Amino acid sequence: MSDHRHTGSTGPTIILIGGPMTVDDGSSLDSRQPVAGDPTSHVTQAGLATSLLWWLTASSLVGRLLDSAGESAFALLVGQRSVVELRHDGSLRRTGLRALLPGGTTELELIRTSFDEPLPDSYTEAHRLASWNGTVMGTVGFKTRAPNHRWRFLKGNEFYLDKAGEKIGASILIDTSETLTHGGDLLPDRYADFEKRRLMGDNSILVMPHTHRSESLVRGYLAWVRDGRPVAEKFSTQVTSWDPTAPPNPVHYTCPVPVEAQFGVTGLVQGGEWRDPSDLEAARALLQARYDLKIGIWDLVGNPTLRSALLSSTPQAPAPEEAAAVPAAAARRAQKRVAARAAEKAEAERSLDQIAAFFGPLEVLGWKRPLEGRGFMHLPLTDDYPRWPGDDPSPLAQLEFEVGKRQSTVRVFTILYNQVDISRYVTDRRETLEDIAVPDRCPLGANPRPILWRAPGGWADDIDWPQRIAALSERTFRWRAALHDLCGQCRRAHAKKFQRPHHNHPENSSAQ
Repeated sequence: MSDHRHTGSTGPTIILIGGPMTVDDGSSLDSRQPVAGDPTSHVTQAGLATSLLWWLTASSLVGRLLDSAGESAFALLVGQRSVVELRHDGSLRRTGLRALLPGGTTELELIRTSFDEPLPDSYTEAHRLASWNGTVMGTVGFKTRAPNHRWRFLKGNEFYLDKAGEKIGASILIDTSETLTHGGDLLPDRYADFEKRRLMGDNSILVMPHTHRSESLVRGYLAWVRDGRPVAEKFSTQVTSWDPTAPPNPVHYTCPVPVEAQFGVTGLVQGGEWRDPSDLEAARALLQARYDLKIGIWDLVGNPTLRSALLSSTPQAPAPEEAAAVPAAAARRAQKRVAARAAEKAEAERSLDQIAAFFGPLEVLGWKRPLEGRGFMHLPLTDDYPRWPGDDPSPLAQLEFEVGKRQSTVRVFTILYNQVDISRYVTDRRETLEDIAVPDRCPLGANPRPILWRAPGGWADDIDWPQRIAALSERTFRWRAALHDLCGQCRRAHAKKFQRPHHNHPENSSAQ
């Protein structure tokens, strides 16, 4: 773990890196200031997270922090794996981060098994999940492909970092994702997630891009802690209605490219309080310029003699309060991407409307189309039941047919995924289900929606759809027979569930 002996602090350390920058169209802004029409700071977050200049600054700091933490220390990276550069025509080219991070990179894979399924060999167990009645609901585990490498990209669902983070033992977590800064209000449940999934113990260090939104998240979190970590009221998170017909928001596709920057440590939290980051930034800049100096960065920051002799700290200038305009060149690129997405969506809708004309034989067998949306059908395998008292009834299990751009799939799903081990059910019948899918594939796998059938060819391809629908109609009878016992398991699990006392509401009993 990281060495805080020279900082005099207790609790996690949060370091924000950002500052003034000039982007590719010549306009200037500060990563810490708000951007007009961008309440979640996506524009500045995307610009920093994919910036070569930002990563050079971040790696110069993190490398020295790892040196201070010992030979076995490593950084876990959540989010971006590439940087972007401008081509001559103004478009963007991506380059992998692997070539930029000294000391070698690898992957750390985080997985969750289903129910009492054991972890694969060579995976380390981090946590066992249990339901309200103690039933094992799966195991969270992880595996590092090259444990000697100090930069490790997270592969898998970062949701389970709250269960595995301390066991993984990363000295530093670098978060360039927008998982905890994207849409909605910053409320207690967001701060609780931030603490559980990003702050891995008192000695942990978190490094993030410094945007207006990330600072709001951190400041809100600190206030939440000072207030005693109040629990959010039920359903306190703001719910935003989604309109599938609305055009894409260009802001979500906007990524400015910094060509000049004064990036540095612009935010520092230690001991649950904001600190002046100037000494840490001065130490980082000195050690980046004088790579021959073999002084620990915390020694340099925490020792008054070394600090006065070697560091020339400059007080951090505040960020501009006024909102910056979206950089023009990045906005034009975003508009092109939005236009391309709109054209592809229109093409997909035309093709899917034509394909839907052949769905009749499936509808005769009970397959249903949703009121909105194209290229999707579902086949109820049971009657409709409420998941809990007062809930709208729905099938306990169903098949789902989806036509994608280049492939088509049929999956099976149950709303009782925390009570019925659907992955084990289909795996135990692999031979039968593979025979049904022939000559196409039956991937199955540990998935809450196992794929029973996958075939190449989707709405963008020239497919004999009458023949494909006829084949799916024939398979429907066989899938129903193969999944008969699954439906029985679902009915028994549902009946048992409704025998519970009312206070065991499913929202409070589902495994996390």
